[in-house]
Amino acid sequence: MLRISALALIAVVLTGFVLTSCDTLKTVDVTLDISGSSLAVFTGYYETTTNGQSQVSGSPPKSYTFQARKQYDIVAVQLAYAGVGDLRAKLISDGVTRDSDAINTAGTLSLNWVAK
Repeated sequence: MLRISALALIAVVLTGFVLTSCDTLKTVDVTLDISGSSLAVFTGYYETTTNGQSQVSGSPPKSYTFQARKQYDIVAVQLAYAGVGDLRAKLISDGVTRDSDAINTAGTLSLNWVAK
């Protein structure tokens, strides 16, 4: 009986170790950094495969930080722009710009990144 309990405990510990070392369960912080003219008005969203969509709107500068799962999530941003001046947006993770775009006429700006 004691031997079966010890084996069961070892199996549970090993399973936990495997799950915590698995990259698909790890998360990374992602920052959507929006800059440009203070007269550039935007509305739109950012989303991840896991967490769904979050609405954003306003005028620059704005910054939003959220989490994405490594090797699983697709991060997408779409901003509709109206106003005067330019609008710039970039996705940053681990200090690296993963995608960026800029616009200076009415229209949409899109960013995409697969978290790895």
